[in-house]
Amino acid sequence: MASMTSAPAGESPRQMGLLDVTCIGVNSIVGSSVFLFPGRLAALLGPAAVLAFGLTGLLLVSVGLCFAEASTRFGRSGGPYLYARAAFGEWAGFSVGWLCWIAIMFSWAAVANAIAVYLGFFDPSLGSNAVVKGVAAAVIVTMGVINYRGVKLGAWTSDFFTAAKLLPLILFVLLGLPHVRSASFASLAPHGLKPLGSACFLAYFAFQGFEYIPVPGGEVKNPGRNLPIALIASLLLASGLYMAIQAVAIGVYPGLAGSERPLAEAAMQVMGPIGAALMVAGAVVSTSGYNSSVALVSPRYLVGMAEDGHIPGWFAALHPKFATPHNAIVVTTGIVLALALLLDFNKLVDFTNVVVCAQYLSTCVAVPLLRRQGPAPEGSFRLPGGWLVPAIGIAATAWLGAQGGLGQVWWSLGILAAGLAFKATMGRRAVA
Repeated sequence: MASMTSAPAGESPRQMGLLDVTCIGVNSIVGSSVFLFPGRLAALLGPAAVLAFGLTGLLLVSVGLCFAEASTRFGRSGGPYLYARAAFGEWAGFSVGWLCWIAIMFSWAAVANAIAVYLGFFDPSLGSNAVVKGVAAAVIVTMGVINYRGVKLGAWTSDFFTAAKLLPLILFVLLGLPHVRSASFASLAPHGLKPLGSACFLAYFAFQGFEYIPVPGGEVKNPGRNLPIALIASLLLASGLYMAIQAVAIGVYPGLAGSERPLAEAAMQVMGPIGAALMVAGAVVSTSGYNSSVALVSPRYLVGMAEDGHIPGWFAALHPKFATPHNAIVVTTGIVLALALLLDFNKLVDFTNVVVCAQYLSTCVAVPLLRRQGPAPEGSFRLPGGWLVPAIGIAATAWLGAQGGLGQVWWSLGILAAGLAFKATMGRRAVA
């Protein structure tokens, strides 16, 4: 067994290409939400739920464009943390980085629990609490080990899950289209458009994940080209897929509203029991794919903060054989494993939406401020229109976040305070 001594300080090898980072984005966006939310959205808006996906995706393109510009200014891992630190200073940067790391760990733990819940479709005994926790623990540890042993291995795992999860969803759309009943769309919004905000807030969670793409930026080939393309491509692909899935599900299944397993039951209408089983299998693959992506990305938040001296440099140390931030991976995986015993999927949505708003808002505001600090590196991506696109991103994020409640805000502030206290006790001065 290789020694666990830290490798000398240095840069991680650039091993991930455009396909790899795009798959990280698609994997992170298209997760368990698409298998759960169509029923809830249909209950809120009826057929107009298709518009909720389209509107939310369109609003977030402006945010994705801001991430695209900001990401190409930096050649190392860190994502929104790096942008906030450069634009607003040390403490603001750490605050964003800390919340990013916390949010992605909570999300990873919750979605890991969902895998066994889906398996309960085949055998109800698999839905017991003990099995749910056992499966979650096995998934978390497995993904941690895969990414410990090499970023390329982790990227290959993400690529595989992207293809495997998209296949049943695309098949559902293609086979379901001929069975869509036009009468299902006779009343576009039977409950009116007042629930549109709540529906978009729910859809907002389903789109999150594109912000993970720039986090391992220090390990991406030609980041000035690949990161912007991967960011926008991931959002557009997810938006189109979500709208198609929602439309077909509404068109083939009159009982969609409020269904707990909406796509499995809708597939039953088109393909029978085999189709339902295929969709549940797709849900299991999808949640596994999400786990593979966040397992790759989440430790990199610690790497960025450690490289700037907010937390001990031990977290940024690279393994001498695998060239991965092994200490950050072990710590993150261990915390997620503990959280998986305490968190469920339903509690995740509102909390994550509020925390993610901090990432999106800080990045949109940071873009114009970063421009004032000097020219971007050669080959970087720059948005046209000055403040226009960032302003749209700020307004879109503020509106989406305002659809939630205050409870999650207080929890987020408490977690942020704990992080700031942790930084203060480290007594480490950030690298200028």
